[in-house]
Amino acid sequence: MDALYTSIPRSDAVALVCENLHFKAKEEMLPLQDAAFRVASRNVVSQINLPDTKCSRWDGIAFNYDDYAARNGDLSAWRENSDYIFSNTGIGIFNDSFDTMVKIEDTVFQGKQLLKIIQSQVKRGQNIIPVGERMSVGEVLVAKDMLIMPSHLNLMASGGNALVSVYAKPKVAILSSGNELLSNHDIVEVGRTIESNSFSMAAKIKARGGEAFVYPILPDDQSAIKARIKEAVRSFDVVVLGGGSGKGQHDLLQESLADLGTLYFSEVEHGPGKRTCFAVVDNTPVFGLVGPPGGEELTFDFYVLPALDSCLNQKRQTRKVRAVLDSDLPPHFRVSFYFTLRVYEKEGHYHAEPLLNRNFDRAIADYNAYLFVTKTSEGYKKGDIVEVELRTFYETSLS
Repeated sequence: MDALYTSIPRSDAVALVCENLHFKAKEEMLPLQDAAFRVASRNVVSQINLPDTKCSRWDGIAFNYDDYAARNGDLSAWRENSDYIFSNTGIGIFNDSFDTMVKIEDTVFQGKQLLKIIQSQVKRGQNIIPVGERMSVGEVLVAKDMLIMPSHLNLMASGGNALVSVYAKPKVAILSSGNELLSNHDIVEVGRTIESNSFSMAAKIKARGGEAFVYPILPDDQSAIKARIKEAVRSFDVVVLGGGSGKGQHDLLQESLADLGTLYFSEVEHGPGKRTCFAVVDNTPVFGLVGPPGGEELTFDFYVLPALDSCLNQKRQTRKVRAVLDSDLPPHFRVSFYFTLRVYEKEGHYHAEPLLNRNFDRAIADYNAYLFVTKTSEGYKKGDIVEVELRTFYETSLS
């Protein structure tokens, strides 16, 4: 088996993945109420002017400025509806000659008779909302490639949009292999393991704007693995395989990918998940992830999620924070390693608690950050201020 790069740094691996996606985005029209958390494939523009007539900015009265100025402050002869009108906030003023407005608290009435305006230096046109101030016909409300948030629905609805053009969801196939694996619907057998990775992967794909399909578990049989890969790349935009990427006797994935297409890298320069690989088969990107849940959780976030973002023209920045380390963190004895941490806030500062005494797979739901430690370094000491990377989907759990 030959890969273009046997082992590759994380940043280079992500770049290589995104350069070789060969994904052709499709568009679909959705009712406005279904467009939240999708990505706009075209600019969404206002179909109307808002407001579509001049309006009052506050509660008060509207009138003609020249008429007001000619009265020299004596308004006792003014009559409602002919010389002025009561105007409420945001309500249209349909008398073309009324071009100025004052707040109700700046007026003096005796009974229903307007006596005077007490605002000093009334200016022509004050407090009048012009046509199109909030939005105008053709104004871009949501730009192409923008992730549509719930507040955007409010904006687009106000602009008269009932349908929105969005990118179709990338379709992602999830394949798992291993003679030791069972479905969680099967009867548990001694010596067998319930396949669990597909659940978290499918949920992340959905949250990131994709559509996941989980195939039945495959045995450690190369012909079966190859046949399933061929089937999946014909129907899906991205294929993710879990298990079988290692160097064991029954790890047949990487050899199968090299036979079927171009294997770009066969491992990454870190643990966990060192034997992560990436290939392109019939112009379809295929990821090979390790089987243990701890390694799969990390490498799926590191490599598959950026690919989904790229398919939808999204660019997400890795978020990092500086934190005080709660205990020593020596380097891994064998490989450069992403250690898992629980970052929390205490007395106005972030702290990072290494989860060294927890089973790595058992702790997958407990950590919210990583710290990369090279195997050639001296590691870190308790009290060191370190820059940690926050885990995808866990960025708000810093309590």
